[in-house]
Amino acid sequence: MRVVHVASEVAPFAQSGGLADVVSGLPAAQAEDHGLTVGVIVPMYRGVAGRLAQAGITLEPGVSLSLEVGVHKLTAALRIARVGRVRYGFVECAALYDRPGTMYGPGGAGEWHDNHLRFAALGKAAIVGASALLDGPADVVHVHDWQGAPAAIYARMAPSPPAIIATIHNLAYRGIFPKLVMEELALPWSLFTPQQLEFYDQVSFLKGGLAAADVVTTVSPSYAQEILTPERGEALDGFLRWDVKRVIGIVNGIDARAWDPMHDAALAAPFSHRDLAGRAIDRAAILAEVGIPATDDPVIGVIARMTGQKGLDLVADVVPELAALGARMIVLGAGEPELEGRFRWLAEQFSQHLAVRIGFDVGLARRIYAGTDLFVMPSRFEPCGLGQLYAMRYGSIPVVHAVGGLRDTVTDGVTGIRFTRADVASLRGAIARGVALHRTRTTFTALQRAAMQRDSSWMTPALEYVQLYRSLRA
Repeated sequence: MRVVHVASEVAPFAQSGGLADVVSGLPAAQAEDHGLTVGVIVPMYRGVAGRLAQAGITLEPGVSLSLEVGVHKLTAALRIARVGRVRYGFVECAALYDRPGTMYGPGGAGEWHDNHLRFAALGKAAIVGASALLDGPADVVHVHDWQGAPAAIYARMAPSPPAIIATIHNLAYRGIFPKLVMEELALPWSLFTPQQLEFYDQVSFLKGGLAAADVVTTVSPSYAQEILTPERGEALDGFLRWDVKRVIGIVNGIDARAWDPMHDAALAAPFSHRDLAGRAIDRAAILAEVGIPATDDPVIGVIARMTGQKGLDLVADVVPELAALGARMIVLGAGEPELEGRFRWLAEQFSQHLAVRIGFDVGLARRIYAGTDLFVMPSRFEPCGLGQLYAMRYGSIPVVHAVGGLRDTVTDGVTGIRFTRADVASLRGAIARGVALHRTRTTFTALQRAAMQRDSSWMTPALEYVQLYRSLRA
């Protein structure tokens, strides 16, 4: 079976968040563990070629593509690289992707003015170029989020459509544009309906992709249920209930080989659930690295975008109480300028109990997972979340708001601590519970060992997707 994944990013070559990790891990598991012919098609952003070269990966010339995207006639190429058993197709079109700034905009919260064209072109390139990448036509087109959704729309318009899967990683990002893009991209006006692309007299790429799909998946079973409600449906709950053929949840996994504290070069010392001795060395090392005095108090890790969705405002509210709680905290992240500024100020005021690093550093993130005792994720909603999976793998006990994938992956009192309301009092109470558990070393160590032994790999999720593909091709 030939499967092509279409997305806007893939780790480690182009990444802004957890989507890139999924688009790396899931295809690899499908190819290596289940024998599928798997390709991944993403844009060739500025810097990608250099990262491939740094990793010693050959970028083949690939094939030339002439893309007609409405009024736009684009000359592009699908450059091919092979990583393990996965084939990567990077869409090279300098006019669209070779730009400074971020993948999605010039910087900060801004977006490129032509993102509708950039990701429509990605979708068209995926449909046109999949056969060259896979040595034959795709049996399954699997698109991710709104940026991948145009590939589903174009695939459905083909004379003999393949099976189409659309995965929602975060419904809050719907790819909304003025309806004039219908003419610019030559999308049939017959698709501009409440059951297809139309969204309050605008166009939603994500909605069009979901309508085109044979099955819609989300990244956890709980989130699949939550998005059918007005509270979490982002004004698409009615559409998802009545107009989408099927919505199911398959929880994300992580690359258990890449995230292994026994073989992680970023750490000061290796450790495993059988032998936790090295973890004490990693704990001392991260405290020294961030400038927090050595302490027996439990150390809390926070790695997240600094946004309200992630509940970082609640974390900030708890910081003044860290001394009373008997805990220290390390925060790594970037996002809303107001929250960034607030955390910088808190780090100055409470320097003995709080260290803050603005930005993102994968090596530092790994050392935080390995050297902290508790890992806080108070997200107001969380489609799946990967932080709690990494934290468990590295023996940092997750303290999570019980929503979406956090509820599905963290078992209270067994592999972590859950709380049911996204407010300061609930977060404070959950942290206090974690601090109390930390004082009972045998109980806390048993919790760590159980968390580290949880199977968070891609083995089961990849199999679920393969079974889904086969059911659609039967």
